[in-house]
Amino acid sequence: MGERHGRRKRGRRKGPPMPPPPPGLEVGQEAEVVIDEIAPKGDGVGPLGDKRAYAARTIPGERVRVRIRRHRREWIAVDLLEVLEPSPDRVQPRCPVFEHCSGCQLQHVAYPRQLELKRAIVRQQLRTHGGFEDAPVASVLGAEDPWHYRNHGRFTVKDGHLGFVRHFRREFLPVPQCPIMEPRINEVMARVDGRLHGATQCNVRVGGVPGSLMIQPRLPQVEDVVESGQSSLDEQLLGHRFRVSAAAFFQVNRRQAERLVELVRERVKLSMAAHSASSPDGAEGPSGGTVIDAYGGVGTFAVLLSAHVGKVISIEESGPAVQDAKLNAEGLTNVELVLGKTEEVLAGIPGPVDAIVLDPPRSGCQPQALAAVIEHRPRRVVYVSCEPETLARDLRVLVDAGYELVEVQPVDMFPHTHHIECVATLQRP
Repeated sequence: MGERHGRRKRGRRKGPPMPPPPPGLEVGQEAEVVIDEIAPKGDGVGPLGDKRAYAARTIPGERVRVRIRRHRREWIAVDLLEVLEPSPDRVQPRCPVFEHCSGCQLQHVAYPRQLELKRAIVRQQLRTHGGFEDAPVASVLGAEDPWHYRNHGRFTVKDGHLGFVRHFRREFLPVPQCPIMEPRINEVMARVDGRLHGATQCNVRVGGVPGSLMIQPRLPQVEDVVESGQSSLDEQLLGHRFRVSAAAFFQVNRRQAERLVELVRERVKLSMAAHSASSPDGAEGPSGGTVIDAYGGVGTFAVLLSAHVGKVISIEESGPAVQDAKLNAEGLTNVELVLGKTEEVLAGIPGPVDAIVLDPPRSGCQPQALAAVIEHRPRRVVYVSCEPETLARDLRVLVDAGYELVEVQPVDMFPHTHHIECVATLQRP
């Protein structure tokens, strides 16, 4: 699964000039703000003058002192100077560079409160971008251990050292260790940091199979301490082994990915039960029912659904991912793999279809893909999303076409960050 972005030149639209800020609220001035909500990117938000101020590393309920950094027509960006009245949910971040690194946004928040804030973000986004005033959003499924979960690290290299680029100021920040990375990634970081002269990027991935490691690109500078340049690695979910190529997508949190698969499988099985109940011969089990797995990647959902349905058709546009899926689905006679873009091939797949699983990139589904889903009229649509805004947009299209939004189940795939995975279930009345 991947995203392609084309560029085109656009003229900048000229609107009315932005009015000057009120006296005392100019850039560089200090002010007090009471934080009253959480923004989708994890900033705390509160009123400042006639606008809303966005302050990183704050929590709803806190009173803080800030310095104004930037004015926009409807909002103000500020830098946190001091927490005057801290939230009872404020904790000491584990990472020593948390205040400077943009990789995590919520390490200063106690983990149970993080889950509450993420549910609030999902509800807010569904309301703002989908018009769902009271969406059926369940409590967030938290991680058993919110640390050392990430199996893929993408690093910038400068002067031989590993680090990240700070989001706003575009400055390089050395990061010798990271508390959300799996221990094996931190071990690799310790071996190679300071020795990567000449490199600009370094990706480190570790698999669920012992010893499975992939470092890209090949780094001759460190070949005496660690191998690099591997083309694939072996992952493992729910007892099944998956090959994942360097160009293919795989979830970064293995344990939470297993819970995600279990959620999807459970919701698809309910559709299969409805199929069996309505079939003329009363067939039960996986003998009946067809599921389409759109944006299928390396075949994760298709493979792990195959034992519970009659047939799975997986659609994926990435050639390397489909090659992985062929190997991962070897021996499964009820799994069909289709190479192509979902929006181009979904409508042409013959029916009937009992359920469709959608797992698009962050940009969501193309309109043609949603139109094809509606044309197929499956009993259930299970939509897996890592971006609540585009999820809300696409759910609105499906609901307006006659589907009922049964549930949105958030899963904390990315603890200590603002990112949220959701499994939304829709059914046709």
